[in-house]
Amino acid sequence: MGRNNIKAIWQLKKNGEIWNLFVLALAFVIGIVLEFIFKKTEIEDVTRAGDVVAAAMAYGYLIINLFIKVFVLADEVPRGLSFGMTRKVLFLYSRLVDLLEVLIIAIIAMLASTSLTPNTILKIAIAVYCLFNWIEATAGNGMLKFGKVVYWIYYIIFLVIMIGGPRFIESVSGAADGTALIIDMFINPFYNQLYVWLGILAFTLAGLFVNWLTFRKIPVNFSL
Repeated sequence: MGRNNIKAIWQLKKNGEIWNLFVLALAFVIGIVLEFIFKKTEIEDVTRAGDVVAAAMAYGYLIINLFIKVFVLADEVPRGLSFGMTRKVLFLYSRLVDLLEVLIIAIIAMLASTSLTPNTILKIAIAVYCLFNWIEATAGNGMLKFGKVVYWIYYIIFLVIMIGGPRFIESVSGAADGTALIIDMFINPFYNQLYVWLGILAFTLAGLFVNWLTFRKIPVNFSL
């Protein structure tokens, strides 16, 4: 049964993984081009070439998945259940694949980056995995239950945050300081790392729990 589940999850995920490889390859090329431009114009230190490439790949992976993960989920769930997988098995395998994706990107970033420590990169990777779970728990599972209208709501909110988020942070008193503090806690070892890790893991486990609660009873006979 386990082998059948592995084959089933591969059938579900292979197109998405091929798309991810394409995005990473494209982002790698873009990173190389940017580093070449930086080096020629002396904008960036040559010793940070790996940081430019790693950042381009990580950013490309994150943005593309924020756009498509919700929509892909709506296709994968009915197909996975039609393969004979139980909801629990489908959820477990899907979340495991998500985690492996993020960890692979983190390993690439660790090998390429000269500025960020492995501890910092791993914290960011788990935070991204946490973000994916909350998006799947709300927008993804909501789309499975209520239809495409949820996707458009999510899409609009995403664009508003991307475009208006920086202005909002600048205009609201204390928002910039709070954002800077959160970023600093990720990259500065001055803060007690035990509490930082506990906070990240707590939000991640909460996201997984809410994701499962909203996933386990969603209907699959919907039309997008």
